[in-house]
Amino acid sequence: MRAGLVLLLAWALAAATPAPQVVVRLKSAARVERAEVTLQDVADLSGPEKAVRALRGVVVAEGLRPGSTVRLQLGQVQKAVREAGFDPNVVAVTGAREVVVRRGEAEAVVRKGATVRVVAAVGAVRVSTAGLALEPGDVGDTVRVRVLATRKEVLARVVEPGLVAVAF
Repeated sequence: MRAGLVLLLAWALAAATPAPQVVVRLKSAARVERAEVTLQDVADLSGPEKAVRALRGVVVAEGLRPGSTVRLQLGQVQKAVREAGFDPNVVAVTGAREVVVRRGEAEAVVRKGATVRVVAAVGAVRVSTAGLALEPGDVGDTVRVRVLATRKEVLARVVEPGLVAVAF
């Protein structure tokens, strides 16, 4: 009798919990061309169109540098969905337990292997020479550059396409 009552109570609670209306199925791998990674980049979304549209823009990672990789865990994605204001009882995050996201270099301001102008300034003195970018970067990123005249490697900040600055 007591076991029957417990079963009845469990069934009633399960029936009262709404079934997820939106399913977010994580992929195991994704490739992006932006520094910001959104849910639409790493998952297949299904459910009511209005909810799916809203979920597409949920940011799950930021600051991904060109050519770099980040591993997103299922829990991180669930947290991002909750923090975006979605009810976990309505949105089910399923699929891969980890998503490996790689950012391509196509949108990088400076691409690996590109010839760049390297500038260095100390006070009123400014020196400029040619260099070779050894890694990709966006404006503000610090990248390794080989100065062609000396063959030395330096760290420089990307200023704009084709221009990097060495700080002293």
